[in-house]
Amino acid sequence: MSKPVSKHICIIGHGAIGLLWGHHFTAAGHRVTFMSRRQQLPPSKQCFTSYDGIESVNEFTFSHQLPHHCDFVLVTTKAYQVFDAISPFLAKITAPIILLHNGMGAVEALPLATYQQVMLATTTHGALINEDSLNHTGLGNTIIGNYQGLTDRELEHWQQLLGSALPTVEVHHNIQLPLLLKLAINCVINPLTAIHQCKNGELLSSEFDNQIDKLIHEVQQVISKLEPDWPHSEASLKQAILDVASATANNYSSMAQDVKYGRTTEIAYINGYLLKQADKLHIPLRETKKLIINLSEVDKY
Repeated sequence: MSKPVSKHICIIGHGAIGLLWGHHFTAAGHRVTFMSRRQQLPPSKQCFTSYDGIESVNEFTFSHQLPHHCDFVLVTTKAYQVFDAISPFLAKITAPIILLHNGMGAVEALPLATYQQVMLATTTHGALINEDSLNHTGLGNTIIGNYQGLTDRELEHWQQLLGSALPTVEVHHNIQLPLLLKLAINCVINPLTAIHQCKNGELLSSEFDNQIDKLIHEVQQVISKLEPDWPHSEASLKQAILDVASATANNYSSMAQDVKYGRTTEIAYINGYLLKQADKLHIPLRETKKLIINLSEVDKY
């Protein structure tokens, strides 16, 4: 497979996942510009520790403005930041856009033009900002799919480019399925670890069994109605959730960390998204509502 031609990539959002892609794109020979909303821009030289423990320093451009030309735009902000981060620049963006964030529902609020090409993506790579360095803490895979305007051939092109920088990358022709699966997993792991301020692996304790079962029942009721091709039963969904909790046993979820540090969580785009869909379907979600109310004590939902 030939090496992709060098691209100019604009990344909106320089949290852990945005920086992770930035470091890997740079290592693969691409030029990276980060758009930032911070008044004081970060230093251009950024330290990185790979999953193998190899340390390096990469140089990026940080800017308040959209580059005059870029080959594609990767959005890695929190879900609740997507609209404010990209909508002021949408009319100027002619390159394909990839939205990569937790939760669902952010893309529907964007004033997209019909000509714009938009992909949705989800990843299981893990990264952690540690003082002035980024650590790649967990290997995973990334799934991309068409939301608007891309052909199968174009999707395969972007799959190749992304995968050459940070493998592995898959194309899913019904991107809603992997997005809904991640939503289902996050609907259970994230709020429970946030409320109890525990690591993901602690949810494997029998004390959480009853509550997890109730949440899975509610999640399954809604998603099985939203997606006709949904392949999971409550039993297989529970196994998928426990597998993730086990595989990330020593990690704190992003929502647990947001609560710990007093930041806004993505509850509105995870459990809140599920609740909105349930209301449309007239399905009561008592356990989900309890979690949202509980979390609202520390996060104004």
